[in-house]
Amino acid sequence: MPAQANLREYSALTRPPDKFPRFSPGPNVPDERLDQWLEAVRITPLSSHEWQCSERWELGPRIVNDSMWHWIESGSGWGRVGAEGKRFRIKAGDLVLMPQGAEHNIRQDKGVAMHLFAVHFHAHVYGSINLLDLLGFPGHLPGGPKTPYADACKRLAREFAVKAPGWRRSMGNTILQVLLYMIREEGERFRAPHAKAAHAELPRLLPALEFIDRNLDDRHLKVLDLAKQLFVSEVQFRKLFRRVTGMSPVRFLQRRRIERACSLLRGSDLGIEQIAEQCGFADASFFCRVFKHWTKMTPGHYRTAEGL
Repeated sequence: MPAQANLREYSALTRPPDKFPRFSPGPNVPDERLDQWLEAVRITPLSSHEWQCSERWELGPRIVNDSMWHWIESGSGWGRVGAEGKRFRIKAGDLVLMPQGAEHNIRQDKGVAMHLFAVHFHAHVYGSINLLDLLGFPGHLPGGPKTPYADACKRLAREFAVKAPGWRRSMGNTILQVLLYMIREEGERFRAPHAKAAHAELPRLLPALEFIDRNLDDRHLKVLDLAKQLFVSEVQFRKLFRRVTGMSPVRFLQRRRIERACSLLRGSDLGIEQIAEQCGFADASFFCRVFKHWTKMTPGHYRTAEGL
């Protein structure tokens, strides 16, 4: 039995954990809880584009209803993320990360043209909670020879342009790998979560969050329906929901509906009325008003706009 004989020439090589290179300290979250959140995260890729910007190009200030990053291949300037965020310098190799709903602004230095990659995605824990907000990802990450940003952005741009079978899965995996790199290697740059005690209660909300995602098309969905999923009163539910998510259930539900609308506008040929119906809006005109409130543009403009 030659095959069996060859097996005798191999032996398991066991290396103690302390012999492996260590990762940098991560965000200020217990490892067990962080692992639970990362196991539950769902990445939805939306788009990836490469841009050569003119010397007069400037981005924002604006707000978009998804998370995104810009990786700067060449050029320099400054950026700002968050309504109260401080300006920071940008150079070639740097990455600017904008969480969903965060006001942001990027401007080139005078006489300088930027070459950059823009990647849009959703990263949701338990289907609804934005991972970037949950962990306090930094808005600016300096580049370097060991960072994966360049290779990842070029792969993402190719996947989105070619759309070969499996492109969504490939893009999702690549985006997740970049986010994991940030968590493991740039942990000291993360903001401490604003409500650590509330984060421990996040799993308690899971039945309600799942119920929201299953019933986004139900225009009659009420807060009481969500409270029943947790077997608590509506008053208790509202307090718990705001403590954990930082917003009211009604506002959160509306945001989730607009997120679904954004995905349908860019990923389907459905008409505005059909999208409004599938996202739980009673009529298209009200849907358009709410959509513009959240995204600062009409559904038609969002569908056709370049560079989102």
